[in-house]
Amino acid sequence: MNFSLRSKALGRFRMRLLALALGGLVSTLAGSALADVQCFVPGGPYEAGVPVQVRAGNIDEFSRPEPYTILWGDGTTTSGSASSVRNPVYGEFFYRHDVSVSHVYSAAESGISIAVQLDGESCNTQPFDVLGGATPPAPPVPKTAVAVEYYHASWNMYFVTALPNEIAVLDGGAFGGVWLRTGQQFNVYALDGAPAYSSTVWRFLSTKFSPKSSHVYTANEDEYDELTSGAIVGWSVEGPVFSAPLPSSDGTCPSGTIPVYRLYNNAMGGAPNHRLITDANEFAQMAAAGWTPEGEGVGVGLCSPQ
Repeated sequence: MNFSLRSKALGRFRMRLLALALGGLVSTLAGSALADVQCFVPGGPYEAGVPVQVRAGNIDEFSRPEPYTILWGDGTTTSGSASSVRNPVYGEFFYRHDVSVSHVYSAAESGISIAVQLDGESCNTQPFDVLGGATPPAPPVPKTAVAVEYYHASWNMYFVTALPNEIAVLDGGAFGGVWLRTGQQFNVYALDGAPAYSSTVWRFLSTKFSPKSSHVYTANEDEYDELTSGAIVGWSVEGPVFSAPLPSSDGTCPSGTIPVYRLYNNAMGGAPNHRLITDANEFAQMAAAGWTPEGEGVGVGLCSPQ
């Protein structure tokens, strides 16, 4: 066979270009400057923000990489060189050149046309529209709860809870009405739907100091491990009770939150007791009375969303 004649015969359909959007059916588009160049593209429309993949290829008797440029119709272009792979279907000396490129239209536009140029030959798709991307749903607003503080005067002990049933019971005068509100409270996130940047807060109980009992709240992983392993003896886990952001190592809380100070009574009165408050003046008074600040910075244990 005369290879020069074979090359000329292949020249009539030397270029075949495919422009394929993800997913689909294709329709033939007219409007090519060269008879042997064809473009195919789904009917559209496309959606802004969704990748559109364009694939182009040709058969050539030369193995060199062929330059290509894709004009996306929105003022952006993509250029490169199509790799070459020997294609035995067309004979020993003919090579297939393939291009596969993705593009994302960032905004809605009408009358877009993709122009593909490969090795000096080109074609344009018929116009299509790019629709505005669907507005993503707003993230759910995290549910907040209020942690209310109570005080047992004869024990000189504090207790805080964000559980509605416990709040109702204590406000209703349970345990002889010995637990009374102090007026201190702070916001926390409910466990259900808590934001990813917050941490689960666990509650532990100790009855080792009967008749007194005590609770401790922690979101600190090391402290949690010590309490559950028995390294700190006498405590049993009651479970997760709410969620809250944590402070940085210098005690700074994230934007939109305020510090929740944590203090420890050093087992005064024969039983351990911790207090969680947001009132800086109250915190200073407790520290002056012999309570030890615990946490990051000056003693920040948690952060309260506002």
